[in-house]
Amino acid sequence: MIFDDSLRKFLTEKLGFFRENPDRLIISVEKGSIKWSGHNLNHVQQYQLLVEVDEWPERLDANSLIVPILDWYQQNQNPLPPGATSPVTFETYVLSNYTTTVVFAIKVEEVVRVSKDDNGNYVFMPDPQCTHINDLLKPYE
Repeated sequence: MIFDDSLRKFLTEKLGFFRENPDRLIISVEKGSIKWSGHNLNHVQQYQLLVEVDEWPERLDANSLIVPILDWYQQNQNPLPPGATSPVTFETYVLSNYTTTVVFAIKVEEVVRVSKDDNGNYVFMPDPQCTHINDLLKPYE
């Protein structure tokens, strides 16, 4: 799984708050499943990223956090069909008059291409920009 590290790097680059407070950004993976045809070893990992932001200062606009998450999503996932439910949800927990914990849940799909090298070892190639998932899962011809 590559998206947890990718999102951490992206948010740290975009937001000074995380560069100064890297311990306030906790990213984990949950609720995963595998979309696999059984015809080959290529598959799609479907999972949810949990992004916990601890002690987000109330003085900072929430959009300065939300917009980079949407930007990352747009760069790493296929566009949503019209009328689709948002893959990004969030909850907030007020800690004090000055800080809040925000937890985002982000549903992602990660395409993994699998082949074998000359010695028969598996070679895994994540393909974050794959737009032809159905073709990937078809039997070899």
